[in-house]
Amino acid sequence: MRARLMLAAMVSVLMSAGAHAQDGARAFHLLPENTNVISLTATHVHTERDGNDFGATVVTPSYQRSIDVFGNAGTLLIGLPVGSLSASLATPLGSVELDTDPAQGDLFLGAMLGLIGSPTLSPMDYAQYKPGFRASVAARLFLPTGDYDSSRFLNLGGNRWSLQASLPISYVLGDTMIDENLTTFEIMPVVQIFGDNDDPFGPAGVVSQDPLFALEGHVTRNFGRTLWASLDGTYKRGGETSADGVANGDAQESLSLGATLGLSLSPSLALRFSYDEVVHSNVANSATRSFRATSAFRF
Repeated sequence: MRARLMLAAMVSVLMSAGAHAQDGARAFHLLPENTNVISLTATHVHTERDGNDFGATVVTPSYQRSIDVFGNAGTLLIGLPVGSLSASLATPLGSVELDTDPAQGDLFLGAMLGLIGSPTLSPMDYAQYKPGFRASVAARLFLPTGDYDSSRFLNLGGNRWSLQASLPISYVLGDTMIDENLTTFEIMPVVQIFGDNDDPFGPAGVVSQDPLFALEGHVTRNFGRTLWASLDGTYKRGGETSADGVANGDAQESLSLGATLGLSLSPSLALRFSYDEVVHSNVANSATRSFRATSAFRF
């Protein structure tokens, strides 16, 4: 039973973050003013833990718009994940297979504001702007709007709100933002806080979770006008869950490494592919891998 509760907590954490807690390389790249971006991101996460397997396949359409905030660049974001979950649980009587039908996840709203090195730029100014040090503040709010049923072990919705706050910092090397050899060094501290689930799966009346802290980093480089690549890393710590005030002893500590490949098919259409794998975890006999593919249309 304890293993089932711990795996349920893992499902809740992943789904509350839209199945991709990491924002990814160049996620907060400077954009010209009044740029609209429609994205479609497909994410697959697979976790093995103590003989149990968990899988999530989620597709997230989102809309982003860059805006001017008193001369500083800002963005607004909205997204809604849709997908399915599956699990294979090892029991004394044998393996039990569980899965969900395609369902709606939790709606999220986001915003970003540039603090340093992030002026509002017209498309012409953007092409001539010499970048450098940048610092921004960003937030994303996940609302409990997704599919949820406390009698089911697997739910795409988390039945709780969650707030993710971050401080994206980068240093950009290049003569302009469209330099064919543009190189970026990115680091982003993140904290995610969670509301309580007052109707959880299992016997508990309330399940709560401590804040989850993360440090995400990327080194990216252009290889001409149509191709760029990145080395990625993320360290996470915290997020212990409690059932009716009793700690479950499941705080996370992990380090994941991966890579990203970006392709610009046209001035309006771009593709991105990312893979990452947990290389260190405080949980014995566990492994987590994820793959993410994004298409983005800019206008």
